Amino acid sequence: MRLAVKQFWRHIRRARASDPLAARKFRKQFEANLQECTWKPHPLYSVFTQYDQEWYLAQKEAFMHKYLCFYAVSKTIAPRKIIELGACAGASGDPYLSAAPEADYLGIDVFGVNVRHDDGAEWDPYKIAEQLFHDRGFKNWRLLRTNLRHLNELPAPADFVVVDASHDFDNEYADLQLALTANPTFIFIDDADDENGAKPAIEKFLKEDLRDRVAYTFAVNYVGGGFVIRLKDARG
Repeated sequence: MRLAVKQFWRHIRRARASDPLAARKFRKQFEANLQECTWKPHPLYSVFTQYDQEWYLAQKEAFMHKYLCFYAVSKTIAPRKIIELGACAGASGDPYLSAAPEADYLGIDVFGVNVRHDDGAEWDPYKIAEQLFHDRGFKNWRLLRTNLRHLNELPAPADFVVVDASHDFDNEYADLQLALTANPTFIFIDDADDENGAKPAIEKFLKEDLRDRVAYTFAVNYVGGGFVIRLKDARG
């Protein structure tokens, strides 16, 4: 993580943590869960096999760490209901649900079809997510095909909302506001380190939308960066 990014998240943590004891407990449990994690990506359905797999294979160790962090975040939160904004082909939903197999999961995306770079075959993320979740044996999941900008609120409450769709400033900020309509306990933002999009959107969201509602935040160190927000006025 670059120095400027580290300093930014350190400043955010100091400014927003109203429950530092709980923040330390979360960090300790996250680190233990990450250390103990044995999750592995599906051999057929993961970022390492998707249409642009070459990007991920070229940085496989870094992306493996990232997806292990996804598992550890979910394991630490132990959610009952998960909503993921930007579900794509289920590659990240896999570790979230593997860590909390009893949770209800809703994955929302436009599920746009792409073309594989290696052989030109059609790559349909909706079908792949279905195949992945069926093959994993997950029970309590559904996928919703829609444009997030067409939603005024999320269709159900959830204690854990993942924000991982478009990462430009306007869409990131709109997704964070949308996440809040599910009345979550935790919001987790992937690719949070983008200084031109996600990072200023998160800062605006914390300052203008959450204000004094934050119990603590936690920056997760992996490629692209993750950011956990724990809200005060939800279940303990």
